[in-house]
Amino acid sequence: MDLKRLSELEASERGRLTRIDAPEGMLALMEMGCTVGEDIEVRHIAPLGDPLAVSAGGNVVTLRKEQAQLMWVELLS
Repeated sequence: MDLKRLSELEASERGRLTRIDAPEGMLALMEMGCTVGEDIEVRHIAPLGDPLAVSAGGNVVTLRKEQAQLMWVELLS
């Protein structure tokens, strides 16, 4: 299994969310559609690398890079 932090993905790369290392912030991420087991795709990365726009759970959400560093994904081909 090839795991990467969501913050390491390039635009248009996608994966399946396998772990979130932020129990205190998990509820907010889940409300945005970022749940473990969900497919997630990086839609856009701002010119300076922060924030990222990602598609997850039928929603497009914006994440700070520090949030994306806490999320682990298994790459999908």
